[in-house]
Amino acid sequence: MRIGGLASGFDTEQIVNQLMEVERLPLDRIYQQKVRTEWQRDQYRALMTKITSFRDLVFNMQLQSTYLVRQVSSSDESAVKAQVVGNAPYGSYEIKVSKLATAATKISAGGVSERLADFSGGTVYLRAHAEAEEYVAVDIEPGEDIDSIVQKINQNKELGITVFYDEATDSLAFRSNATGANARVDFRADDPETQSFVNDVLLGGGTWVEDVMGGNAEFEINGLATYRESNSFTFSGLAISLQSESDKTVRLEVVQDTDQIVDSIKTMVEKYNELIAEIQGKLTEPYYRDYPPLTEAQKKDMDEQEIELWEEKAKSGLLRSDRMLTNLVSDLRQAMGSVVNGVDGMNSLRKIGITTGAWFEYGKLHLDETKLRNAVESNPDQVMALFTNNGDTEQTRGIARRLDSIMTTGLDRLDKTAGKSTTLYDKSKLSEKIRSYERQIEAMEERLTQLENRYWMQFVAMERALQQMYAQSDWLHQQLAAMSNG
Repeated sequence: MRIGGLASGFDTEQIVNQLMEVERLPLDRIYQQKVRTEWQRDQYRALMTKITSFRDLVFNMQLQSTYLVRQVSSSDESAVKAQVVGNAPYGSYEIKVSKLATAATKISAGGVSERLADFSGGTVYLRAHAEAEEYVAVDIEPGEDIDSIVQKINQNKELGITVFYDEATDSLAFRSNATGANARVDFRADDPETQSFVNDVLLGGGTWVEDVMGGNAEFEINGLATYRESNSFTFSGLAISLQSESDKTVRLEVVQDTDQIVDSIKTMVEKYNELIAEIQGKLTEPYYRDYPPLTEAQKKDMDEQEIELWEEKAKSGLLRSDRMLTNLVSDLRQAMGSVVNGVDGMNSLRKIGITTGAWFEYGKLHLDETKLRNAVESNPDQVMALFTNNGDTEQTRGIARRLDSIMTTGLDRLDKTAGKSTTLYDKSKLSEKIRSYERQIEAMEERLTQLENRYWMQFVAMERALQQMYAQSDWLHQQLAAMSNG
């Protein structure tokens, strides 16, 4: 514990603190430089995240599949539904469904619960397909109730059979999960335990109330009679679902999905404008020289709102007129505005309704959706080439390929400058600079601690000297007083 001023009457602690405040000024400047560098690094990284997000979107815009999207319509979805799942060719299909695919079923005779009470248990073997070589075993314990048996069968995914119990008729209904002519609900006939379960429990000595094998779906496609085991199947890039039998012909029409293509291009333009506005905002943000980062000591004398307002100005303008970002924006704007050589007709964004705004909008794009839609409908191949053309030179590359290349280069430069927060050990320029500041701060903190100790030692020595002087003065005073009295 440090206690000063006993002899001198000085507020030693206040004097030392004031001396240390002066000594800490160089340390505070280093600390502020460190904090400012951290803020700058964080702002770079935030922009990198947004650039990466836009580059991911642009990556899809390089793919021809983005511009080859199809849609299919059905003249009667109550009979036939369809969805594009592949590269379905443009054209139409006429489908007439004469028969839907059906599952195999078996329904037991009534009174099954009473007969089950007398069943001693065993292993029952079942299969759900005529071509299945192996039957699936289902173990039935003595005294097991119907609910337990139903649960065992339904939970056995390998079996492929669903069963439910109807209390009203006291019957079990078995149904194959699959449809088609090979669908079955078969109990293995050569197994005594299975025969006992079927004859004594399910049938009670009688016959199945219903025993139906599965059936194929039968239909015509453009006059060709064909069949499928399922009502849902894939055909020529279309996922077709047969809904009902009908004597009417259903027409499926495969056309270009203009809406989706237009929406993809619109989204790219919108995200580009957002990115350019974000970067441009950082490049033109005002810089407040008189608002350095606050030290912890300074924050103690301020409330939260004051700190927030101060730091808002302190963080402003850290990337103002940044060369890397300026070059990135310039390259992006040039890529968007240049002609794509080697593409006929629609060889620039302007020709599909995308134009650059006034100079004070800093490269913002404006989109004429009507003109874009007309271009996609009338010249889809040219629009696709405008974005995806894979030329050997920058002038012959499509817009999306140019953007991807520019952003990849820009992100690499930013990574070398600011690094990524996910990197285990960041060797970027700014992170190295921050670590250098931290080493300087550590060394200065150690020196200031030593200096503060020395100040205290000096004041303690002064206090001791004063105490000795006061003691000697008191002794002399006593001696003189004694002589005077004598």
